Amino acid sequence: MNNYKAIIFDLGNVIVNISFDNVFEYWNKITNRNSNDFKNKFQFDGMFKKFERGEIKPTEYRNYISKKLGFKFSKAEFDNGWNTIYLNLVPDIENLLKLLKQDFRLVILTNTNEIHSKIWKIKYRRILNYFEKIFLSNEIKARKPERKAYEIVLDYLKLSPLNVIFLDDNIGYVEGALNLGIKSILVSSPYQMINELEKLGINVKKKLKTADSIM
Repeated sequence: MNNYKAIIFDLGNVIVNISFDNVFEYWNKITNRNSNDFKNKFQFDGMFKKFERGEIKPTEYRNYISKKLGFKFSKAEFDNGWNTIYLNLVPDIENLLKLLKQDFRLVILTNTNEIHSKIWKIKYRRILNYFEKIFLSNEIKARKPERKAYEIVLDYLKLSPLNVIFLDDNIGYVEGALNLGIKSILVSSPYQMINELEKLGINVKKKLKTADSIM
């Protein structure tokens, strides 16, 4: 018998598959530039982090990236490329969420920004309905792995870190949660995620009707 009462999910590559390379490929097509050139010049730097905390507006970030990459993107060119990162759902995630929701409170904590969130909130609307609440870094003004981001979620849940599980595909963000005493799983695949949950006494593997698709 475990004492876990809530599970905090990351969004990208835990619930939905994403690929940032798609952004550079898209910009390459509309500019006839080498996508590797864009990729090499782009950085997840301080301005990116400010954008994810909601500290700067989309216009400022678009202008910053245009200057950094050496191409003046229009609003549509930037946003259309920026939002190509979102792909299909992680295999069998909906079946897993259905089972987990029977026994646990489910929330999302994701690092995101104003441009991205407008798209994924619509694209994945159905799967997002399984979650009690969604915490967006640009809305809570804190991003993983900052302590404040996890504390905001814990305060909302009104639970001890010992009663919460955190799932993320980024080792730095997992370590940030571990520092607060939250049991955390570094997700590398749906199969591995389910096996790690099983180790914590959360028995879902046998109940998954379509488990063969991820096993």
